[in-house]
Amino acid sequence: MAVYWPDGGVSRFHYQWLRDNCRSTERFDPVTKERKALTESIPSSLKASDITTVGGEIRIKWSNGSTDSSFDIDWLKRNSYDIAENHIKASKQFWGSEYGSSLPSFVYDKIMSDDETSAAMIAAFEKFGLIRLTDVPMKDREVERFANRLSCVREIVFDRVADIRVSVDPYTLGFTNSALPLHTDCSGYSWPPNVMAFHCMHNNVSGGASQYVDGANVVSQLRQTNPEALRIMTDYAVEFRLWSKKAETLSMYPPVILDEQGELALLRYANWTVQSLKTVPFDLVPDWYDAWRALAERINAPENRVAYRCAPGEMLLINNHRVLHGRDAFDDGQGLRHFQQVYMELDDLSGFRRIVQGEGGVK
Repeated sequence: MAVYWPDGGVSRFHYQWLRDNCRSTERFDPVTKERKALTESIPSSLKASDITTVGGEIRIKWSNGSTDSSFDIDWLKRNSYDIAENHIKASKQFWGSEYGSSLPSFVYDKIMSDDETSAAMIAAFEKFGLIRLTDVPMKDREVERFANRLSCVREIVFDRVADIRVSVDPYTLGFTNSALPLHTDCSGYSWPPNVMAFHCMHNNVSGGASQYVDGANVVSQLRQTNPEALRIMTDYAVEFRLWSKKAETLSMYPPVILDEQGELALLRYANWTVQSLKTVPFDLVPDWYDAWRALAERINAPENRVAYRCAPGEMLLINNHRVLHGRDAFDDGQGLRHFQQVYMELDDLSGFRRIVQGEGGVK
């Protein structure tokens, strides 16, 4: 079936697709808006015996005598799959060092009390992967309260609410005063949490400024400058491991995973968690190291890096599948650097936004 739109566009629909998406009570539950009929029950030979337009609807009679179907024309327009446009994924905007002067900011109280403001914040986060909240109360576990306002905490085996400060018995470099190279978190998980909420409680030490890099921008640059390096980083899995005295995470995935459009879907990059390389064919090991070096050079390029010193009462929201973070070394002899951190899932935040903006529910 072809629909010719007033703007000159054309959308084509397969009959099986139309039957599969028929909203009759026989096929969809009218309360939950979920499909009841089995997709595999639709015959591959299904045809329309009659198609008519009535008001804002298209009505179809089926050749096999199945219950008639009707479709709202606007619904068909929104759900057309014959138009080269992705209606599901939010568009990303790449950024480099200039982003530090235009970091989107939102007032914490408005986020905690107003759904529309929260939805706008999430939309900005989907676009950029790094945003700032200001005027956050200096209360213990306030970051957990923030997570529960919008979704829930993605708990990991090491901590629910992590206190990022110097520890006398650290299990990872983050709990020391050493410089922390740019990295993503939790690469030892098969699905690393993709949202970090990072609440600054104290930061009066000498040094310790943070750095942020847009991994999506890095991958785009690498595709242009060294496509072979990008191919190697996407083709060969390596082991990532993070452990403490009470727990261990271990995964085996390529450092770079791309989506169906060839854009970055998930970046695993934490040099100290990469285990001895033993998954790459012998003759390609030198090429793998060259590719890793090419990726690292783009990640550490000054033009890609935002330097930012977080102030007490600020919270940063970081897309852990996209944005790398790191910090300078610091001297904690006469001061304190203390952040509290939780993880969340972007699926949950995006769902919150869609519901608030009227995009949720059945499409």
